[in-house]
Amino acid sequence: MKFIHISDLHLGAKIKKLSLQKAKILREEEIVSLRRLFDYAKKIDCEAVFIAGDLFDGNAYSKKLQNSFFDIVAKSGIKTFYVRGNHDEEFLIDEVPENFIVFDENIKTFDFENYTISGQEGNELLPPIYKDDKFHFHLLHGDVFNPSSNDGIDLNAFKNCKIDYLALGHIHTFESGKLGEKGTYVYSGSLFSHGFDECGEKGFAEIELENGEVKHRFVPFANRRFEIVEADITGIEKFDEIKEKIEKALDRVDQNWLVRVKLTGFCSEDCEKFLSQLENSFENQYFYFELVDESRIKVNLEKLKEEKLSFKAEFLKLVEESDLSEEEKNLVCQSGIEALRGDDLSV
Repeated sequence: MKFIHISDLHLGAKIKKLSLQKAKILREEEIVSLRRLFDYAKKIDCEAVFIAGDLFDGNAYSKKLQNSFFDIVAKSGIKTFYVRGNHDEEFLIDEVPENFIVFDENIKTFDFENYTISGQEGNELLPPIYKDDKFHFHLLHGDVFNPSSNDGIDLNAFKNCKIDYLALGHIHTFESGKLGEKGTYVYSGSLFSHGFDECGEKGFAEIELENGEVKHRFVPFANRRFEIVEADITGIEKFDEIKEKIEKALDRVDQNWLVRVKLTGFCSEDCEKFLSQLENSFENQYFYFELVDESRIKVNLEKLKEEKLSFKAEFLKLVEESDLSEEEKNLVCQSGIEALRGDDLSV
């Protein structure tokens, strides 16, 4: 028997930096991805789909988007179990498909021949206690890594409940670990990303249950992803050399991705960055491209020390006479001169 565990779709979430046209493309692709997901579920003869919260993003989504999602669920015929997350609101329609089962703050358990599926909404939770020999799935949405936070879940409360697979949402990356002696907790991660704070592969957890034994694996599924790469331009001063450095950093980046390149390192005041031209050179090669300059100007401390009637030179002299280590002196000098110049600090 196979099951699919997804979470944190945040359907309707806005991506601020994109043009209206590209934002529309991504929204349409989300629905296409969901159709592909349920088609895949039917192909592997999936018993049920688990959605561990944050299906929609607040109440900013359209009724059309909601109807599209529920139409996919209804046509699939696959039992779909859902628990609300901290971003979910009440649905805009009165009725959901019969095969879409919503867990509320009370513990609900659905019994099948060899397994049960249960779930709870919220974080003031009363853990279920199972005494039979069936395999037990349980759905929750919250943060097991920060149990004292507003959205925290105390895993210790679930260790002796005989839960075999704790299907979690809230963390947007795939994570798993032990729950008690035999159980497992799993974050499926988000099915697709909505920003550069969610880089990397996105997908779902596929679960296989056979003779009471369970295996799960992460399945990459998103066609697009957000990716941040760094290009260290230390010692480089010419435009063509910087461009070449960026090209090398982008060597393994797919053209369908949304890309942010960060320039790092130290360069001289004469460095030919020409940032607008650099960005124009790459923006048509990727679905979305942006260039962020986090490089710093290399301060020539020895030259500054020779300046006459200079506040900077006096500052450097004071640092030199201090009891700091050489490493600490260099750090203080660099930061101090940057501050005096009005630059962003490199530390």
